[in-house]
Amino acid sequence: MKLSTALAIIAAAASANGYELLRDYSKGFRIGAATNTIHYSNSNYNNAMKAFNYMVAENACKFVSIQGTKGKFNFNDCDNHLKKAQELGMDFRGHALVWHSMAPKWLENEDANTMKNSIINHITTVLKHYEGKIDTWDVVNEAIDDSSNGNGWNMRKSFLYNKVPNFIDIAFQTARQVSPKTKLFYNDYNTEGIWGKSESVYQFVADLKKRNIPIDGVGIQYHVSLENNPRFDKINDLISRYCKLGVEVHITEMDVSCDKNCWASDVEQQQGKVFTNALQACLNNSCCTGFLVWGIGDNDSWIGGDKKGLLFNSNYQPKSQYTAVLNLLKSTTAASLGNGGGNTGNGGNGGSTTPQQPSEDITKKAVKLDNGNYYIKNPNSGKYLRVGKAGNSQNVVIGSSAQKWKLTNTDDGYITLVSELGNYMIDVANGSGENNANVQIYDAYGGDAQKFVLLKTSQSNTYVIATKASNGYRVLDIEKNGTAEGSNVLQWDNQEKANQFWVFEKVNDNNNGGNNQNQEDTCWSTSLGYPCCKSCNTSAVFEDNDGKWGIENDDWCGIPKSCSSSTSCIGAQGYPCCKTTCSVFSTDSDGKWGIENDNWCLIDSSKC
Repeated sequence: MKLSTALAIIAAAASANGYELLRDYSKGFRIGAATNTIHYSNSNYNNAMKAFNYMVAENACKFVSIQGTKGKFNFNDCDNHLKKAQELGMDFRGHALVWHSMAPKWLENEDANTMKNSIINHITTVLKHYEGKIDTWDVVNEAIDDSSNGNGWNMRKSFLYNKVPNFIDIAFQTARQVSPKTKLFYNDYNTEGIWGKSESVYQFVADLKKRNIPIDGVGIQYHVSLENNPRFDKINDLISRYCKLGVEVHITEMDVSCDKNCWASDVEQQQGKVFTNALQACLNNSCCTGFLVWGIGDNDSWIGGDKKGLLFNSNYQPKSQYTAVLNLLKSTTAASLGNGGGNTGNGGNGGSTTPQQPSEDITKKAVKLDNGNYYIKNPNSGKYLRVGKAGNSQNVVIGSSAQKWKLTNTDDGYITLVSELGNYMIDVANGSGENNANVQIYDAYGGDAQKFVLLKTSQSNTYVIATKASNGYRVLDIEKNGTAEGSNVLQWDNQEKANQFWVFEKVNDNNNGGNNQNQEDTCWSTSLGYPCCKSCNTSAVFEDNDGKWGIENDDWCGIPKSCSSSTSCIGAQGYPCCKTTCSVFSTDSDGKWGIENDNWCLIDSSKC
């Protein structure tokens, strides 16, 4: 079908359906639904699909659907979903390459080495088949066990994990190697901020990032009910934390069961509020780039038509829930949609434009400075880059008093800048790529929001500081061409203007008594993008070649080498060592387990 024909169908859809379409107010933001080809012959179903601009196949692209017999790949059903999406001008999301639940029996019965090779072969064949057609895939689905309570994570003891314990690493690494441009997601349920598993999945994803496993995003399934759904601040904060981690977020499978309230007169309004809370949280955060419901009409829903969990009724007519979502999209400005939404700063320089993709890798144009401490000066104002005090979300401004920034070159060609006031990096608020995004300091984690490149200007030894969050298209800019003390710094199009120029003055720290060097020796994790633990009492969760790692404030931290090493215990499976107890409740290959503060802990054999 020609594009012009598809657009004509879409343009006529609203009048034909008798209701306004969500896609007409999405301004490029991906809002979609799961579909199934068994319903495509229903004209009302087809009309309802036109409300969306994003599609995922409910089952057709899963392992067993494509390779039910070993070595025989049948793409027909998945292809038909993709074809329908293309006919309707919709983007398409791949779901899911590896999942224990819908895997063929032949895979389950294989030995470990054969199974590993089968996983690699399946991912390779599927991604090659859809190269250039599907830009996002759930690589692994539902691998974290429901027993995970927020203190580390437990892997689901599926046949995949039992035989190939590192199958997740293998899956993501294979997918990246086969299809470097495809966005790779981990997808799971009970991850909306209600249950402890939400925190465990966050920690799990943080660990993948720390170990350089190529993950690009997280799918929050969002199967909730009127009795159990997250407060707005909980889901908003959770998505924001993922943004800080440097990954995208999709709400992937949303439905809202009416539970015991199904006959309440305002049940649809209550459900609508749950939908709009989730969508608003997504739109509030620049890294949340997709929102999908799990089905079209209520009777198609896996939770049952009586639970009224979707946006359309069983006759595929929009309900109050649909209207609530539509009205939210209508009331949301274009600046907050189209590039993933987001709070993009303080509006200092005017309107917003969409970030452009550089024609080549921006790091190839970067100027390389030596690692070390620098004062960063704007020559036009004669003032220095600084912050007023330590703490998350403190604005970066200019001032007469210079502050040191520790520049570190990263392996991927960018730099990070750590404040002398603590383990805080210069950070683009919410990881936004938009104009007017505020520039602040935030806990050092080394994600995209905290990576920059230095680009040459027309002036000698003077640079613009381009942000990775904007694909290198935007730079650090003094708001409203300010030169006064305390003028704010934000992100704006690179125009090589005087308020965007910076000189890096190298600081000689040789005469400071060696304090900085000692701190670098002991606080080793900052060079990896993570703060050092603030307390030597923080329990080691595990140890790698870099050192011992703990968790503080819901994030990884490196235990300083200066901390006493009187114990050899480093924890296991994401759980800490016991601090006092020696009472054994369980024993496995990791050692003896006790319980402290209602959580498992590994008993320290050197103390007990």
